[in-house]
Amino acid sequence: MKCLSLRFATVWAAPLLLMGGVAGCASKDDRAAAAAALAETAFQQGDLQGARQNIQKAIDARDDVSDYWLTLARIQLAAKNFGGAFDAYENVYQLDRGNIEALRQLCQLGLNVRQADKVDRYADQLLVINPGDPMPITMKGGAALQRGDSKTALAFADKVLVGNPRDVSALILKGQTLAYRGENPAAAKLIEESLDQQSDPTSRLVFLRDLYLKSGDSAGYQRTLARLAERNAGDTRMQLDYADWLYQTDRADQAFGIVRQVLDKNPKNIALASTILEMWLDEGRDAVTRDQIVRGSTGASLETKALFAQFANETGQPDLALQVLGSDEPGAAPDPANSNAKAAYAFALGLKGRMLDALSRTELILDVDSAQPRALLTRARLRAATRNFEGALSDGRQLVTDDPANITARLALTDILVAQNQPELAESNMREALRIVPDSPRAATRLAQMLIAKGQKDEAATVLRDMAKAAKISPRAQAVLATFHLRDNTVTD
Repeated sequence: MKCLSLRFATVWAAPLLLMGGVAGCASKDDRAAAAAALAETAFQQGDLQGARQNIQKAIDARDDVSDYWLTLARIQLAAKNFGGAFDAYENVYQLDRGNIEALRQLCQLGLNVRQADKVDRYADQLLVINPGDPMPITMKGGAALQRGDSKTALAFADKVLVGNPRDVSALILKGQTLAYRGENPAAAKLIEESLDQQSDPTSRLVFLRDLYLKSGDSAGYQRTLARLAERNAGDTRMQLDYADWLYQTDRADQAFGIVRQVLDKNPKNIALASTILEMWLDEGRDAVTRDQIVRGSTGASLETKALFAQFANETGQPDLALQVLGSDEPGAAPDPANSNAKAAYAFALGLKGRMLDALSRTELILDVDSAQPRALLTRARLRAATRNFEGALSDGRQLVTDDPANITARLALTDILVAQNQPELAESNMREALRIVPDSPRAATRLAQMLIAKGQKDEAATVLRDMAKAAKISPRAQAVLATFHLRDNTVTD
């Protein structure tokens, strides 16, 4: 027989363990809910990377909560990571079979990720719920077209259009089917004529934009970009797409006017500012004049000032960067709103030779947020400049891991690898950049220069040709080809 004390210990152990388990679950739930709330806040602020990181923490704690997967799906969708969005929506649907948003998005995204069989299955489930819904019929037509069955695709489109000749999705499907058959003029005519309807023309204009781009119709492409920007004043992506085209076609003042409007409407959107910076750097030093930098930053938010200061730094103008930030370089502790400005200020000091001061300021930012992109980029460059290549390489690799498509980060890592005498890894890094962003003129230019230095002019020509092919009708890409004097598929001096 067990002694009395042991019997009491056993009796009390179970409730204590149960209480500990409940506390542990509650703690896990609280952590997940807190991370999800942070993700929602970051998402609303346009910080997609922060939103994604926080919602992933929530999911790691509780992967059985459909709302967390739904938030991740929306974030991935906003980031145009269609594969990630599709996977997240599938998890939503597995946990919540009645979620119509998930079903509809699975039908639409399934076409983006070329999951035709799944599109059919999800569309059939939607039709069971609502037999009169034309959307799943159109999606089944899209799935048929992906399989190369243009006859069936056209039949699905016409089935919807018989009931509603103005159904936008069915019109686009029919246009896509005609384009698949090589009937581009007929496809463009069909969609252009439908634009007279009173309904929102955005999705049809997007189709036309892509059609004109694919067929090499620069005039049609430009006209459609302008119409998209006019009809969607609140859509920053469409505004910047048009601005980028204006930059490429030597209308920088008009482009800057659009960018200013976008910044005025989104003064604290850090992710948007990063997109604008990359666009300007693609265009080159002349994208923004000194006068525009001064005017654009006067009276602007700290986030916007940081953008102009970053561009000044990247184009070798640290004094201008310091002028832009001036006394507004925040003295408070680093936080998401002021860290870009602090990093820009530190980098400007580094460019002026004040390395220790710059590194100290950068470390203060990274002590608060070890993954802050601009601070990491600054520290990587400062470490390389002070020959701390191990630290620089660690920072550079973290940058491209966190944001594989960021060309500025890729170029910085290449600089570090070259300085460390690792040309093969530097070349590999640039090839990876072009795999992810095949139309990047900066990445192609850098890789071509590296290949030419090795005497591989034919390979450099191939890199440049592939970039121009991916960029299609981009004047910027053609300008890069002209810079390298490309003739007969080789680079000439």
